[in-house]
Amino acid sequence: MTDHRSLRGRLTLAAIATVAVVGLSGCAGLGQAGAAATVGGSQISTDALSTSVDAVQEQRGETPGEPDLALVTGTLQRKILTELVDLACAEQGVVVTEGQVDLALLDYDAQFGGRDAVTQAFLDSGVPADEIREQVRLSLQVQALGVALVPDADQSGQQQAVVQYVTGFGLQTGVDVSPRFGTWDPLTLQLGPQPTDLAAPLLTPLTLQ
Repeated sequence: MTDHRSLRGRLTLAAIATVAVVGLSGCAGLGQAGAAATVGGSQISTDALSTSVDAVQEQRGETPGEPDLALVTGTLQRKILTELVDLACAEQGVVVTEGQVDLALLDYDAQFGGRDAVTQAFLDSGVPADEIREQVRLSLQVQALGVALVPDADQSGQQQAVVQYVTGFGLQTGVDVSPRFGTWDPLTLQLGPQPTDLAAPLLTPLTLQ
């Protein structure tokens, strides 16, 4: 039988492909509608963030809309990284096809004992079922981007090249996060704590709208 802890770890790594670890440490919940974050000219809306968080809670058998600051933080960071890698791939002309995603999912199924186990592993990592393809695509994009950047390097070297490129690309493109969700660190590609001047009001969790 597959060890689900090992599976979750492997899938989380595959989803982000070492660009950054999905951080699930505390952050504020959602307030009113608007932009949770902006990556270049693309917005990640609070509605989209709320939909993803609610989906995870519902699929876990929890009550959608209940305050879960860790889940909100991890979901927003995942969406920011996905957008950054999408833009970086477009800049480099890297394309991942739906067929490649299909094959990767079949490979997961074969390695880990079926789609239910894969779905549960992603869900345990904060990814709802309808966003699994997006995360698998992200993994494939990072692999392809590494090959495009340093084709003669080994896997480790390609991963390091991707981290460096996405970091630089993010600094150039710009990532702005609504202060209620924290502060984006462009050098570590992680979402950190809220600005200190907002810490006191955020001691009471904001609910999802």
